[in-house]
Amino acid sequence: VNGSARSFNQQTNVALDNKYIVLDISELTGDLLTVGMFVALDFVWDKAKENRTAEKAIFVDECWQLIGASSNRLAAEYGGSLVCATQDLNDFFALDDGKYGKGIINNSKTKILLNLEEEEAQRVQGVLHLSEAELMEITHFERGSALISTNNNNIAVEIKCSQMEKELITTDRRELAELAQRAAPKQHPC
Repeated sequence: VNGSARSFNQQTNVALDNKYIVLDISELTGDLLTVGMFVALDFVWDKAKENRTAEKAIFVDECWQLIGASSNRLAAEYGGSLVCATQDLNDFFALDDGKYGKGIINNSKTKILLNLEEEEAQRVQGVLHLSEAELMEITHFERGSALISTNNNNIAVEIKCSQMEKELITTDRRELAELAQRAAPKQHPC
């Protein structure tokens, strides 16, 4: 392969037998994004079928790029099971008047809704058949509150983490500085 697709003209230097593999196609654009996406999906599909007795999970970050307004219909129509997360549900409804986003939401066994903006919440209300009270809840959630929707049952929950979990996932700069200070070796006078 020559030209802009020459990055596909070599063997990978990534150990593809690792237990945890990240495929990042975010830097690809135009036709290369389509090719890269299909190479990645083909690899993931082969891995998923490789040993059907082993548990596997596929996580797609920034899923909107596959089903958003500027995405490729071939990518959006690719079948399979996965975990999707988004910070803007409106992106799920951007391509073909929400055909693919509605499909993802309707076929998702469990949905976890955090605080949503009014417009997002109203769109989700129709898809998930939320009551007015549930709609009001999801637009006023504080950090750590969520609505879990599974098997047509909705329940509001408060998610609390242990101190260890908090230390592992925090992005708060003050907390991170405190953790770094605690981990730094103590200086003893000689």
